[in-house]
Amino acid sequence: MKQQWQTQLDRAIALLEAGDIQGGLETLASVRKHQTDDPVLGLQLVNIYHELGHHDAALDILEEMEKDQKEWGNEIQQEMNVYRASLYIDLDRLQEAMDTLLTIKETGTDDYRVYALLGELFLIEGLEEVAIRYFEQAIEMEPNNEEIQYLLGKLYAEQGESERAMEKWQMIEGFEEEAPILHERARLAARQGDFEAALTLYEKLGEDDSDTEALYGAGMTAYQIGDWQRAVRHLARLIEADADYIAAYPLLAEALWKLDMHEQALVIYQRALSLHIEEEKLLHGYLGFCIELGKWKEAEAGIARLRNLDEDDPIYWYWQGRLAEARGETEDALAYYEQALDGGEVVADAQQRYQNLMRH
Repeated sequence: MKQQWQTQLDRAIALLEAGDIQGGLETLASVRKHQTDDPVLGLQLVNIYHELGHHDAALDILEEMEKDQKEWGNEIQQEMNVYRASLYIDLDRLQEAMDTLLTIKETGTDDYRVYALLGELFLIEGLEEVAIRYFEQAIEMEPNNEEIQYLLGKLYAEQGESERAMEKWQMIEGFEEEAPILHERARLAARQGDFEAALTLYEKLGEDDSDTEALYGAGMTAYQIGDWQRAVRHLARLIEADADYIAAYPLLAEALWKLDMHEQALVIYQRALSLHIEEEKLLHGYLGFCIELGKWKEAEAGIARLRNLDEDDPIYWYWQGRLAEARGETEDALAYYEQALDGGEVVADAQQRYQNLMRH
């Protein structure tokens, strides 16, 4: 006969899965009073709260179980300690996590989770080589764990070891269609300079308009190999899918400019600037285009926006100089460039432009 608490727990899980978070949490709270009587219930509760991101609540349950525990045996004790270490990591209590895991490891455990968590800890500390050794030990114990296989492949790829990365990923069922792996393979190919292979992978991923990272990767890679039309196609799809993906706008504008579609390039910059996101970075490319096309009013408006952002920024004076130089107002341009260089900073090519004007 199913225990009453299990019926309540099943109901709590059903409520949570149905999206009734408040109802699920209230039902869980009513179940918690039974936790010290049954370690199986306690560990189930720890797992549920952990997955919900309620790490403090999960840790509280473990501490209550330990305080009131009966003779539950080594297996339950180790399970509690593994959960405790995982929670410590999530709570950024890394030294406590390390101490807990090393204590378990010293008992000669064959629990792959202990080694996977040690790998995670060393990865957080930036010690990738040590992390990889622990992940390899974990996968020896649990060879069918696809999450660890994927992570190992990712780490090898980041180190440029493409063959070892592929060896891990090929252990994952259907790896040729797995989006995370395709992303990693595309990034690896791009890092190795195989842009055509990277573009093929990104385009496969980019068939789904919701994969904005893939669309950006495809646009960026096409731009890198000088295929401006493909770059425009992918980047235009990207900003239609996500208008706030600000990094796509300058790249799209530059690709349009390369295709001599100058007015369209300006429109893309203007659309991006209307979002008021990362204005200063966008204004540099936009002002360069405006000055190149002799659109003085647009340039003046853009420079005014720079002034509003920070009138003391040398880059503001630099663009004043660029505009004056383009208009043939040499004396004004020299004065503006002097302002830009006044603080001794390297401001774009202000020094070179100033010297060129002085020579002529």
